[in-house]
Amino acid sequence: MISKLEKFPNEILLNIFSYLSWDDMLISLWSLNERINSLVCSIFSISKNGIIVNKPGLSYRTFSSILLPLICNSLSLSSSIKYIHFGGINSSSCDLINICFFYNINKQRIFPNLRSLYITECSLSQTLIQTLSMLIQHQLNHLTLILDKDAFNLSEDSQKHLRISNKSNQ
Repeated sequence: MISKLEKFPNEILLNIFSYLSWDDMLISLWSLNERINSLVCSIFSISKNGIIVNKPGLSYRTFSSILLPLICNSLSLSSSIKYIHFGGINSSSCDLINICFFYNINKQRIFPNLRSLYITECSLSQTLIQTLSMLIQHQLNHLTLILDKDAFNLSEDSQKHLRISNKSNQ
């Protein structure tokens, strides 16, 4: 049975979906049917907004327990995401960065078509530096990294890793 929603042309549905935030769109619309899934993916593939993890009202729990598994379990969805913004306003944002960019169970990158990453106010750690280094070498076209003054209080191990990385790149 065809619902009234399914009778709308794609252009109208895309216009309606554009009023939803990325997390509301995924929670509300993902898995309704193949057509809706395809439209949601097309929004992510053409949108310059992508995923904004530090969005007000989006909790670590919602992201890690609902949204991230949903994204990881759909190759079409994870492949359509090209831009992610992490903000250090939430202290667990740096943890999310590491979770998001480690390989999933199938040894595939979670965001294989990610081209732009914007990170603000995160503390530097050896794991974060290694993750960003891998992304810069193999995937990203654009990285914006804005650090606050406290981020420069690196541990001794992180400082050594930075020196080694700089020497190997020269």
